[in-house]
Amino acid sequence: MIGGYRVEDHDPAERCWELSMEYWRAAGAGLPTGQLFARLVEYGRLALVAARRGGGSATPVPYTEADVAGVLLDAYGREVTVRQTGGWTYQQVRSHWAAADEFTPFVGPDKLRHHLAGRAQYELGAGRADEALALVDEADRLPCASPAGALADYAHGDLRALRAAALHQLYDSDTALDVLAPLEAELAALLPEGPVLATDDEAARRLQEEFARRGGGAAALAHALEASAVYHQILDTKAGALRDSGHPAAAEQAYLLLMPLHTASGLPEAGHVQLARVALDQGETERARRYLDLAAPLFEGPGGSDLTSMRAHLRLARGAVYCRMRAEAARQSSRHREALTWCDRAETFMADRPDASHDAMVQTERGRAHRALGNRNGAAQAYLRAARALDRVLRVPLGHRFDTLHLRYRRPVFEEALAVAEESGRARLVAVVTDLLKARAFSARLSLARSAGPAVRDERGGPDRARFAELTGAITRAEGRGSMAEAHRLYEQRAALLLKIRAVDSRWHLIRDDPPFDPATLTGYLAAYGGGPPDGRGRCVALSLYERPGAVLALLATPDGCLRMGTRRLAKGTRRALDAYQRMLDAPVQPPEELDFWGRNGIGLADLVPTALADEIAAGGTCLLSPHGRLHALPWTVVRHRGRHLVRDTALGIVPNLACVPALDHRTDLPLQVALLGVTEPPAGSVPIPQVGRLVRVLARFLGPERLLGDPVVGKAADTAALRALLDSGPPPPDRTAVLQIATHGVRNPGAPLRAGVQMTDGEVETGDILMGRMCFEEVVLTACSTSFRAAADLGGGHGALAGPPPSAPQPLELAGDVANALVHAFHEAGAAFVLASPIPVRSRLASHHSLTWFAHRAAGRAPLEAARRTAVELLDADDAPRQVGNWAGITAYGAR
Repeated sequence: MIGGYRVEDHDPAERCWELSMEYWRAAGAGLPTGQLFARLVEYGRLALVAARRGGGSATPVPYTEADVAGVLLDAYGREVTVRQTGGWTYQQVRSHWAAADEFTPFVGPDKLRHHLAGRAQYELGAGRADEALALVDEADRLPCASPAGALADYAHGDLRALRAAALHQLYDSDTALDVLAPLEAELAALLPEGPVLATDDEAARRLQEEFARRGGGAAALAHALEASAVYHQILDTKAGALRDSGHPAAAEQAYLLLMPLHTASGLPEAGHVQLARVALDQGETERARRYLDLAAPLFEGPGGSDLTSMRAHLRLARGAVYCRMRAEAARQSSRHREALTWCDRAETFMADRPDASHDAMVQTERGRAHRALGNRNGAAQAYLRAARALDRVLRVPLGHRFDTLHLRYRRPVFEEALAVAEESGRARLVAVVTDLLKARAFSARLSLARSAGPAVRDERGGPDRARFAELTGAITRAEGRGSMAEAHRLYEQRAALLLKIRAVDSRWHLIRDDPPFDPATLTGYLAAYGGGPPDGRGRCVALSLYERPGAVLALLATPDGCLRMGTRRLAKGTRRALDAYQRMLDAPVQPPEELDFWGRNGIGLADLVPTALADEIAAGGTCLLSPHGRLHALPWTVVRHRGRHLVRDTALGIVPNLACVPALDHRTDLPLQVALLGVTEPPAGSVPIPQVGRLVRVLARFLGPERLLGDPVVGKAADTAALRALLDSGPPPPDRTAVLQIATHGVRNPGAPLRAGVQMTDGEVETGDILMGRMCFEEVVLTACSTSFRAAADLGGGHGALAGPPPSAPQPLELAGDVANALVHAFHEAGAAFVLASPIPVRSRLASHHSLTWFAHRAAGRAPLEAARRTAVELLDADDAPRQVGNWAGITAYGAR
């Protein structure tokens, strides 16, 4: 029995069709449809089962599996939109779409494309442009059944319009406008007088007459009206993209073209709010207020109870935006208390429809109003709430192009928050904001890799990953033939594919609801740090640096739960030294006598951070340091304080940001199991490194067979396949700590993130290869140059992560957000908790000596950071002159234990 019907007395396909008609009649009348939807799905399943058994349909017009599945997918698409007013959580929406996926195998590519486009439209409305873009990309790859030369099908919208809307929401307005340009030209050719409203009888009549002269008819008119709907959609996206790219006047013209549509739809307030936004951008507060007054009856009047109506939906979806714009207008007129009242009203809308992005902007307005009123504490609290909301907005990384553009858009708010933090002495606010400004994508990926279960973490399936493996093999073959131009082309294809794979990772939903970074978690970790191995050197502190113009903002977290902050204004000599060091690193050759930044320039830790903080760091046994910007390239292992190398008493571990510290922890008291890989004969054109062979032989003898993971891989055997096999060796063994030693040449690539690598005998293994690995090694020793060098820009513009192919002349993209894109970070993502690497060149002989000494201390039971400290002290004891220290100064410990 289903809903009072005996299944055996009814043809399931016929009953499914009847229920479908009942469902859409109820939907059109605004009646509840939940029960009808459930019965429709049950009968649809029965109809599909009957079809698979060969029972067919007894109705005069037989229904195919595709017909039944299409009916169900349409209902799934409509049912979720009813919940868009805030009735479902994100996880409920995911479950709803997962249930719909049961029926997608039964429909053809056109129907599936329409279904995916509808889902993408829903995700756009819910503010999840990343998921919308992934759906558009999936739909775009489906085969098209329309014959060549057929009219474009606008009945279900246009994927280009959806792609552009998603790109705009992801702050890539320039690419969105590029995507829209050919579509707009196509629509303008079809509709030279602009889009037509279905309710505009006179315009429709003129258009029908024109089509009649061309030999068209009612079908041509229907096609034009469908095209008009897409035209209106792209005008809306175009206006927003123009506004965000600094062209408010052009944006206003586009919004004015949309006003007839809003009015005809009974939603003129939507247009008034858009025009008010442009007026505020232009500083025309009074004009903005007049537009907002026109929208006031909807947003300020009593709300209706019919949540399915378009006006009720607009009130709920845009109510917080309206109130925030009222607050902004009041603030621009110096009516700050009124602005606070509007912020309170905005929160009442967001209680019914949570939106982290809107919440961040409302709290920013609240902070600005409090700051203007002289309420520093209120301002700091508001900015802290804004930062926590933005943590949720920025949680899912989408590749360095989207991440950079998004962060650029948000940076002014973060800078305001830091200014308020300095004014009010709120160290907690500094901790949260600087962590968002530094390596946010890395900590998100690390959180995902460490928190997901093994079955999820080792997920390898999917055509994109298979294609990545195919491209990797093709690159190897092309390089083997000496076809470097072909190899370069394949490298570019693979880099774009990698960005896409990481952006649409199906596991991102696992961390969407994680709590934002809490400094208390970090200080709790520091308090428990002494409970580690017996050799732990007592108190552990964490230091985060953030470089600002002419100064460094420092935050120190201590195990007693305290956060302390301070700003060090950089002396002219320090600024000059930093500039010169950066120029030297950008040069083709770096003389070793210049690489000891501290000894060469007579600069110490207290020249970058307040002296009191430097003293407290020197008094502790371990410091976990998160640098920023160009400070990453400094040789922190040999930093000095009060004329003495800090490492003589304090172990240093470098981390990208504070949020990732707990995720980089691991057990260090287990027996070692070491894999040795040494490249003595790199590819033609590279300098042979025979000392690598000696290093591997000495290490193998020292460690002995019981501590080796297989035979050492050296000479011709040390090829790309050997390293990739080690990268796919995970998960870590439960009773041992697996360590990977790689001795070779490092290859940096300043203009191409994810293209730096290490040389093997037959080619290079790049950062991108390593990112795709899941290895058993929790510790990695890279005896090579520049393996922690960070690329500061992408000369190719960062395209490829769903945005489509790059333009013919891409603009270089200067990366924001302190992107963690070096080899060392790739090994962290692949499973390593600790990596020994260098951001600068090192001499092979001393690097080999450093590795041998580190392994000796590590095998004696010292934790990785402590082993690195003792190794550095021994080298300093041998010769601490800057010229000699510069030969190995870059070797740095990256990790937390």
